[in-house]
Amino acid sequence: MPVHSPAPAPTLVRIPPVARELTGSWIRRTAAAYGLPVQDLLRGILCGPHRVQVTGAPGTGRELFLNAPARRALARFTGLPLSRLTGLLPGLAATHGQLVDDEVPRAMWSVPCEAWVGACLRCTGRAWRPEQPVLVYPGAAGQVCWRHRRWLLAHAGKPADIPLEPLPEILAAHRHHVALVRTHPRGGDVVALAAAVVWSWQVQKWKSETIWRNRARRLAAVTGCTPVAVVPHALLVYPETIAVARLLGDWRWQQRLRASVAAAGAAAAAGVFLQEVGRRIGRPWLADWLSARTRVHPREAAQTDPLRRWLLTAADGTSGDGLWTVARAAARPTEYSDRASLLTDGRPRTVVEEARAASLTGGWEPMPPQRPGAAPCL
Repeated sequence: MPVHSPAPAPTLVRIPPVARELTGSWIRRTAAAYGLPVQDLLRGILCGPHRVQVTGAPGTGRELFLNAPARRALARFTGLPLSRLTGLLPGLAATHGQLVDDEVPRAMWSVPCEAWVGACLRCTGRAWRPEQPVLVYPGAAGQVCWRHRRWLLAHAGKPADIPLEPLPEILAAHRHHVALVRTHPRGGDVVALAAAVVWSWQVQKWKSETIWRNRARRLAAVTGCTPVAVVPHALLVYPETIAVARLLGDWRWQQRLRASVAAAGAAAAAGVFLQEVGRRIGRPWLADWLSARTRVHPREAAQTDPLRRWLLTAADGTSGDGLWTVARAAARPTEYSDRASLLTDGRPRTVVEEARAASLTGGWEPMPPQRPGAAPCL
């Protein structure tokens, strides 16, 4: 089961940070509690023997990045060890490519390095203040509040979520998602690859598809949008994404695939695997459809079909990054507008405007997590 938001940690300040909160979100809420402008509070926290330098403003970015001296000053202000503070505020440990790390306390307002969502209002209601929402990083599988059965959305000014009672398959998929992330060392990467696989099917605009059409109608009903506006959202294909991810990450199926290749050849082994994929996502025709598409468009399939690439890699016994790499041409676009332009017929701008009004254009997407040693946020 997903971990719920714990009670705020006791500190010397009136407004303690919520677990996984954006540093910028917490500073905004703290400033509101003290009745101070955000920049004035920030400069007061960072004051010391050196002149404080703050780049940007709260209106230019949701996240606040600090260099090492500024982090230490913030820890002194809260009365918490820096390790505890960075455990509550993941963005506090991130570095920014434009932030100098010298003896001068420096801060920079910028866009977050990862997707963020509004925290569940029912879990953190006391922390919410008018016009000062609690914004958090959902993590690999935190986009659903299981306690209150809501899919969390990204809105900077008010609570925004989707009730999931009419979508029980989403809740079931989330249980499997949490288990996968907890048990698989590369769970986030597996889900990102699965998202690319499902995206390659989505852009084909399957004419015989009924499952997604039905789910789009139910999702549209609870969001107040037209079905076409919810089609590009990650929630629509979430059950298929997690079902494919569970199969891709199952080492027993990987071993079975390699054994089948040795015994019957790659084509036969791929056919068995694709039949299992079709069975798990409720599309028994999937194996035949993919095989036919590969025969008709072999070059295109080799470049844009991440599942075919994975089958070839897994059959060779490759592990590590090579097994979970997604080619740029096959990756699911991170921007809603890019997905809408490929999935909707006509007037994508109108679709995006409707989705933006319903807070459907931001928030969690199945993307690989940041790894140690990755490039800093730029």
